[in-house]
Amino acid sequence: MLVFLLWASLFLSSLQEQNGQDAPGVLLSGPQNVSVNYDLKDQRISVTWEDDPSSSRVPDKLIYDVEVLLTVNMTEVHSEAVDVRQALASRKYHWSWTSALPLECTSHSVRLRSRYQNYTSQWSPLLTITGRASTHPQVFPKSSVVQVDSNFTFCCILGPGQRLEYMKYNNILMNTTHIIDQSYAMVVHMQSPSPPSCINVYCNSPLYGTCVYVGYPPGDRNLVCETRDLESVECHWDTGRATNLTKQRMTRYDLNGRACPNRTVSNCYQTVRVDQGERNWTLTARNPLGTLELRDTADLKKRVRLLAPMEVLASGVNASVQWQWERPQYHILLMVCQVQLNHSGHIDVRNFSGIGLRSVVLHGLAPAQTYTVQVCCGLKQHFWKWGDWSEGSTFKTEEDIPEMLDVWMQIEGNQTMILWKPLTVNQSHGQIKDYEVTWGRQETILHPPQNDFLISDRSTDEGHRVTVTAKNSAGSSLPSIIIIPRLPHRSKSSMKIVGSDGGFNLSWSASPNSSCGYVVDWCPTHKKCRVEWVKVPAGITRARIQSASFEEGVRYTLSIFACTPGAPELWERREGYVKECLPKGQIQRLAAEQYGSDTVLISWTAIPPESQTAFIHGYIIYYCDTSHLSSMRIFNVTTDELGAKNLTGIPVSSYRFIVKALTSVGEGGDSSPVFLQMNPQTDQLITVIIISLGSAACLLALVTILCYRNWKCVKENMYPKIPKPVWKEEWLTPLESNGRQILYVDPCQPSEIDIVCNREQSGEAVLDNNAGKGALTNTNSDVPALHVYYNQLLTKTTSGHFTFSPHTMATPFSQLSGTVIQNPSYNLEVQASLDMGQSVGYEPDMNSFSCPNPELHNTMSYVPFETDSRGYKFQCHIEDSSPLQE
Repeated sequence: MLVFLLWASLFLSSLQEQNGQDAPGVLLSGPQNVSVNYDLKDQRISVTWEDDPSSSRVPDKLIYDVEVLLTVNMTEVHSEAVDVRQALASRKYHWSWTSALPLECTSHSVRLRSRYQNYTSQWSPLLTITGRASTHPQVFPKSSVVQVDSNFTFCCILGPGQRLEYMKYNNILMNTTHIIDQSYAMVVHMQSPSPPSCINVYCNSPLYGTCVYVGYPPGDRNLVCETRDLESVECHWDTGRATNLTKQRMTRYDLNGRACPNRTVSNCYQTVRVDQGERNWTLTARNPLGTLELRDTADLKKRVRLLAPMEVLASGVNASVQWQWERPQYHILLMVCQVQLNHSGHIDVRNFSGIGLRSVVLHGLAPAQTYTVQVCCGLKQHFWKWGDWSEGSTFKTEEDIPEMLDVWMQIEGNQTMILWKPLTVNQSHGQIKDYEVTWGRQETILHPPQNDFLISDRSTDEGHRVTVTAKNSAGSSLPSIIIIPRLPHRSKSSMKIVGSDGGFNLSWSASPNSSCGYVVDWCPTHKKCRVEWVKVPAGITRARIQSASFEEGVRYTLSIFACTPGAPELWERREGYVKECLPKGQIQRLAAEQYGSDTVLISWTAIPPESQTAFIHGYIIYYCDTSHLSSMRIFNVTTDELGAKNLTGIPVSSYRFIVKALTSVGEGGDSSPVFLQMNPQTDQLITVIIISLGSAACLLALVTILCYRNWKCVKENMYPKIPKPVWKEEWLTPLESNGRQILYVDPCQPSEIDIVCNREQSGEAVLDNNAGKGALTNTNSDVPALHVYYNQLLTKTTSGHFTFSPHTMATPFSQLSGTVIQNPSYNLEVQASLDMGQSVGYEPDMNSFSCPNPELHNTMSYVPFETDSRGYKFQCHIEDSSPLQE
């Protein structure tokens, strides 16, 4: 039973919804008198309807549901709930909708129903808008206007049996969607405005298509209204960005509901009464993409902008300027006027005021100058804006005498160039005809544009006074005087300076001789040029030097002269660059030479001063082992060590050297690289030894040659001739009883006599110490007679002395050689002993192993004596020759 009641309740609710039953006593009959209209230009569907007049009352929360369907397949395109509470009094309603899909593409149907809370009425009958049919391809919509940065849908309707090949926008192939039957659509995003002409859209062929205009809605702003003639209003505004729409699609304007003239762009005129006080002004701008309204509130009596003066005329040195007004209403206005003078690009504006002002007088104009004058005015009371400028009127003032010339000098040797600056238009006061130069009793006339005069071969013992004047049709200028120094300027040391911002900031010490200021002139240091100069008033010791001729990377010399009652005196001098640049010249003649085992001498030629583009603060030597190029080493060289530098501690290897100049702006002037192979020290030692030996050989050869040429002198000094022996009687003792004298001979000292015993040689004298008979035999003697003589003369006494027979004393000694004396008992060089003042004796060493055999004959020979440090040195040779004879 409960289940049955539940189903019955649901069934009754369903019947109430279907039959439009509302709350008790209310019947939802649905919309009545529904009509549909469409606009193919705007692709808009409009629907109107009304409530059922027979209904007892209309709920205050009534809503209508509207649906738009594609007729062919009843696909819903759009649905919307329309709230009609604000229009309940009229009971007649209106709704419109713009279709994204062109209405020509296919048929559209519309239906409505009313709804109150959860209760709805039945749908109204379908109202259909029929689409187009065609026998050939067509693109819709036609000639549309679309806003930039929006999406727009085009459709192509094909004829019966035709097939879609493509659709293109601006010659670009686009993707398409099949709508129904022979209808296709494509969606295009309008990224940029169209050109003055439209953009083409076609289907299958350029012959079948349409055109679309893409632009912007109005963007005007800043509306301002004023009056110019006190009889009309003029409103102007800023147009904003261009709409890119032309002809009938361009923006139209209305001012306070009245259309402005065609082709209005930024201003609009209307005739009005000006004395109505403050009013509102509304400007409406409209084009196919939108509508805009601008507003302004103004009292035109306080917004007067005067028109331009007319017929402006000016004449005379003190020019009188006159003009006229187009509107007679201006004659009673208190106004202020501006008079603008334009002279050689220089503009001078002067203000004047008065009622209905129509003329002014201009004072202080430069003579012989051409001026252009313009005038504009505005209200002095309730000033709003300056009016328009009049057209320009040109006039010329009369000439006057020129101003003094700025004169200076340039001295080179015995020649002096007198220079002066050309007068500007404001200084010449007319056309300069000539210059007059007076020097001593000489007078020279020069014509423009010449502005210098050369004085040649001036004497140095006399100063010169030079006067220069300029002349035009009004007369001559005051003379400019300069005194040339008697002697050339003494040289001054230059201080280095660096420029800034294209010029030099100079300062110097005050000169006690300066009475009329200073003169600073300048010129490139290493180029011939014409000096430029600037004069500095007295009491100022600084100046900013600027010139259009200054070049970067060029060294300039700036000279500071003290202005005195006589000739200018050179006071100080500077050198510098306006802007230093990296050196353009190249370091030349780079060389590397090994000294010792680990020292290298680097030498180069500095960059010439004329090629320097910056002050060089030093040089940097870069070197590296060629087998390890990454091991670059650096050595800095100060400016006091230009040209050569020793590098020590360089191991044996192969090296690459480069020298760069160091400036304040960086390194530059790179030299060409040089390479050096370091050799071991032994090679150098061998070289030194060879050189030493060669030198010694040369010296020895020289000494030998000198000794050979002077051998006689050398022999006499180093080997003197030995004198002959001299026999003295005091050597002999008195006669004995048997009539013989005894010769005393001291024994031979071992330190003075060397005894050499040789038993193997024969033919020499041998002494038999053991024979005891004193017999001497010399078998190989060079003087046998002398030996026989001694055998007869000498006998050995018991005391060991040799004796001479008196009758044989004289003869043997007279026959002896002057060099040696042969003695039967020992070898003795008598003369040497005599010269030494010694007694000669001999005692043989009987124990020596070299003493002669007593059985053998003793042969004694004599050899030449040699000298030692104590005198003469004797050599006694005792040799074994033959058996001793009885």
